[in-house]
Amino acid sequence: MDEVVKKVAALGLPGVILVITMAATGFTGAATITAALAFLGGPAGMLGGIAVLGLTGLITDALAKVSLEDFLTAVYCQRRQDEPHGKLLEEINSLSLFDGDIRDRLKTTVTDGCGCATVVNSSTTDDAREAIAILENVPGMTPAHHRDFKSSNPIIRLRDGTVVRTWKNPVGVDHVFLGDRSDKMIYGGFVGWIHSEGLNQAIVRIRRDFT
Repeated sequence: MDEVVKKVAALGLPGVILVITMAATGFTGAATITAALAFLGGPAGMLGGIAVLGLTGLITDALAKVSLEDFLTAVYCQRRQDEPHGKLLEEINSLSLFDGDIRDRLKTTVTDGCGCATVVNSSTTDDAREAIAILENVPGMTPAHHRDFKSSNPIIRLRDGTVVRTWKNPVGVDHVFLGDRSDKMIYGGFVGWIHSEGLNQAIVRIRRDFT
């Protein structure tokens, strides 16, 4: 997943358009994908676009595992590190295929880092950073979407004010989030059933070391 996200992010807006096009056509709209490849190729047209043809297979695999919104969230998490946020916000506004809610959530990803694996900034405390490192080392840990942060419940308040929150989705998958003093998400992740015990042990360690 990380590999395809980085490759799409490197393409910028054309990469985003390719992903949206593939999702909208069920991955098999040959004529539409051909047009998208031509756009990706710029002045070289299809000859330039064909250079990224191999990327379509990776995108197809990724979209079979995660939703379009989750995939694009990961792409904008990557791009916000290197591109002006204002430019990205204008780009998101221009993408008419999004409904208003998705557009707003992607804009929040750009401005606040919501939905990114870790949203560390200058105000993130050392304790929070260490807690994040512990969670990131749990086998099977996968970035959680920021939309699920509001469904989680606080279970621990660390000595620096950071709050550990947990949530189990309808199919029993365990999620963990960290929120700052202003109740903004600074970390979110989830693990599969086979790794739930590892997550529980990490939470026990965080409680022991940082409260």
